[in-house]
Amino acid sequence: MYSSPLPKKAEPLNVIFIHGWACGWRDWSYVSSLLPNSIQTGFIKLPGSPEAVSLDGAISLSDCAAHVIAYANDLDFDNFALVGHSMGARIAVELAANYEGRVSHLLLLDGSNVPEDPNVAMSRLSKELAQFGQQAWAEAAFKSMMIDNLDLDQKHNIVHRAAQYPADVLMAYYYAMASWDRDNFVAAVDKLTCPVTIFQATSLDKNEVRQFVINNPKSLWLDVLRARIPSVMIKLVPNTGHFIMFEQPKLIADWVKKVLQF
Repeated sequence: MYSSPLPKKAEPLNVIFIHGWACGWRDWSYVSSLLPNSIQTGFIKLPGSPEAVSLDGAISLSDCAAHVIAYANDLDFDNFALVGHSMGARIAVELAANYEGRVSHLLLLDGSNVPEDPNVAMSRLSKELAQFGQQAWAEAAFKSMMIDNLDLDQKHNIVHRAAQYPADVLMAYYYAMASWDRDNFVAAVDKLTCPVTIFQATSLDKNEVRQFVINNPKSLWLDVLRARIPSVMIKLVPNTGHFIMFEQPKLIADWVKKVLQF
């Protein structure tokens, strides 16, 4: 089991979950089913994601963080634990860094960095979508993130959802991620003041090939967080793909209950 420093608990027991790129708020259903009703949960729907407001034009991860804060305000969550998956982990770092005092604890699930210039990254994605079509692209891109712990329906739903995302939304968020990775990642990490826990199952190598982190425990994402947050708690999760919330929901639910001292 992991351990984590436990400062004063959030009052009341609040937690917000941020989904990843080409994903959606329903990804957290397995985790939420394991949480007691006394814990107040929020599941953000980022603009352009399923069942959310549309996204027209560019967006930044700073915009996303502001969107989450507005959502927290609507829920009357003055203080909350924050869980982010993949792109959502980046947004969680950006939020906690720039809205000091709002986040009591931070859990980052399988974050990574795009190892390319933002314009190069978006151009490559655009070419792949045009060359292969979005369905074939989604099957190749997302099936590489999964292992046999997911059943066929889960795998189908993940791929189908990514294939149905508007292409301009996919590219807008991909550019936002690559830009934040290059320009804001290290500075945001340096501003964090709340306890940080990381559950990492996979990572991207310099060629953007996803590997199991047990076999390749070094990545820019983990290296920066290790170096700049001495108290960070990192748990490498074996035999698990990128979608930890589907494969290991109890691990996440247990963390939420522990940091909120339920």
